Amino acid sequence: MATFAPDRLIGPERFYSAMTPQLAARLRQMWSARGHDLDRIWGECIRGLPGFRPLPPGKPEADSRAHDGLCLFDQALIWIISLNRAAEAGNRVAGLRLSGPQLCALHLLSGRLIETVSALRLLVLSELSVPALQLARSVSEDVDMLLALLLRPRLAQQFVGCRTADEANDFWRRHIAGGRAFRLVAEKLYSIGLDYSDQSEYGQWRREVLTLLGSAVHSSPLGRRGQGRDTAWPANPVACDCVDFVTHRLHELCAWAHLLESGLDKDLACIAERAPSDSALLAFAAGSRDILLDQMRWTMAGQGGVAATARPGPLSGGQAVH
Repeated sequence: MATFAPDRLIGPERFYSAMTPQLAARLRQMWSARGHDLDRIWGECIRGLPGFRPLPPGKPEADSRAHDGLCLFDQALIWIISLNRAAEAGNRVAGLRLSGPQLCALHLLSGRLIETVSALRLLVLSELSVPALQLARSVSEDVDMLLALLLRPRLAQQFVGCRTADEANDFWRRHIAGGRAFRLVAEKLYSIGLDYSDQSEYGQWRREVLTLLGSAVHSSPLGRRGQGRDTAWPANPVACDCVDFVTHRLHELCAWAHLLESGLDKDLACIAERAPSDSALLAFAAGSRDILLDQMRWTMAGQGGVAATARPGPLSGGQAVH
């Protein structure tokens, strides 16, 4: 297995060795056009993750979908890391549109997302797809919760005001559990012409996937016979679908957070201009929306071998969950 010297920058093209040339060129074009240093920020965020290691050698044609998917997953993770840094810096910047509790909630929840997504990434690459699926459901719930708190300043105030486990559990049951947070977000999206209700095609797909992810928590002999090490990433369809689903939810977080008119985009620009430290990541947080949305369109169109349609298909390897 190849090794990378820790003090040397490596480009994504070298790390995701089977990535399709079209996606590699698109990344360079989008980052360069906005003045962001892809190699340096990728190295700081992804190479600095706990458990970072080179990917196993693979066959370019056979593994292009998996490498493309992991690259886009890591791009979304970089955005979450930059968002977390911006939320932390925002506490030192006056005159922002988001309230103090909203910034605090954004910092706390984006930090939790970083930990969860990083752990999921490590599990996928360590041939542990079932526990990775369990974390995927947690990621999806945190995305809904973060969007709801961006929409409702008073809800964010209640969230950061929790001081005991009982208070936190009560907050969760009253405002988040059972799809409450998502329905709040869906109502706002519907008001601007986007139908993500329970009755929509998206709503049906969402229920199917969340049910499947929830079933990963329960032990069952179904789908487990005959599984061995030959089903490791990138050959394991469950692992690849898990990565794709989390990427899609993080893309939605970026897209919807900028559609909800919470003032996030203007606040991120203000933070990048006024905050004294982490200038590269703060600038990326403020200027990466179009990069992430372009990547979302890329996956929706099924380009470069990434399996996606107008909505990601339910996890195709679903039986392997049980």
